[in-house]
Amino acid sequence: MGTTGERRASATDAAILEIVRRRSETSRVEISRELGVTPATVTYAVKRLLAAGLLREAGFAQSKGGKRASLLRLNDQARWAIGCTIDADRLSLAGVDLTGALRARIAVPLGASPEPAEVGRALHRALTMIRPEGQAHSATGIGLAIPHGFGDHGPELLRELTEGLEIPFISANAPACAALGSFWSGEQPESGLCATVHVDAGLGLAILQHGRPLQPGPSSSATLDHVGIDPEGPPCACGGRGCLHQYASARAIIERASRTGDLAHDLGLRLTGSSLSSDVVLIALAAARGEPRARDVFVAAVSAVAQAVWSATSALGIRAVVLSGPGMQAAPVLVGETMDRLFTARARNLGAEVSVSVSQVQPHPCAVGAAVLALQTFMTPGRASRSEPAGWVFPAQAV
Repeated sequence: MGTTGERRASATDAAILEIVRRRSETSRVEISRELGVTPATVTYAVKRLLAAGLLREAGFAQSKGGKRASLLRLNDQARWAIGCTIDADRLSLAGVDLTGALRARIAVPLGASPEPAEVGRALHRALTMIRPEGQAHSATGIGLAIPHGFGDHGPELLRELTEGLEIPFISANAPACAALGSFWSGEQPESGLCATVHVDAGLGLAILQHGRPLQPGPSSSATLDHVGIDPEGPPCACGGRGCLHQYASARAIIERASRTGDLAHDLGLRLTGSSLSSDVVLIALAAARGEPRARDVFVAAVSAVAQAVWSATSALGIRAVVLSGPGMQAAPVLVGETMDRLFTARARNLGAEVSVSVSQVQPHPCAVGAAVLALQTFMTPGRASRSEPAGWVFPAQAV
């Protein structure tokens, strides 16, 4: 088969796998109808996927008067992938099967301000632990969510992580991974545009179209940090004033809490570089319980996010927005109420209906999304070395 034919067949295989995954089980006729291709095209593709062990026969559909259609299901044990996230104080791995179901998870500690070499050693140590039976290297691939602040060290980090690694490797920035984890878990629409806003040490934006990121690569993530929300606000190193990160980043939330009486002491905040995420979660949980000082601090940050997200998404006609990140996920009801008041209601006033939700993917949307990234990239037969369009993911050999 020529190169063009191989690409067409591989794209068909990938589309069929996605349909079967989404439906749990379906027939060849239903696949043909949804894809708009001939039954013969589906038949040949299904044969390839059955031979590769990615699909399996699952009995027959109920009779409608004629011959009963045979049903297809994913062979969820045929492929699995690992997602990796790097937080301030730990490296976390999540292993998922072909359906995206969590199969294993582990976290190993990192020192303060870890160098790429230390992160690489931690990853190799974690890989030996996530599958004690010694089958870690049977994984289809490993995806890495590049965290905020690693942009300048991205190439060095990837070299350290992939040195001696026997598993195919691919990476994307944390917001893109959070978006993929949310989509794969069914939190986003199957078609159209959906924006995911990931709020942690930095504030990033990822836009999915039909479940695929429209997103720059790890070294140039789509950041909301320097979206201006107050022209009279404090000066920023970027040359502007009142940038979003000065109001809604993890550091900004904690700094405001530290200036609010004894709030930091009362909540037991550690106030260290490695405790940014955990401190924000404590503030968010207190705000959700109704603690007035914490509520003022947290709602102010979410309000700033609402203003920035409106600026970033309204002109694009995006009708679905998902928020992720430790603080957001710790107080989903309060975040939802604030976004409805400042974002959704604003859209309704202009005659548009916008869905805003908070991701509840566990244990970590970025880890699950990074594993999904590896699955999407490597699970299609004949495309084990495939990379996505240049600019948002890098296969290991391209580092």
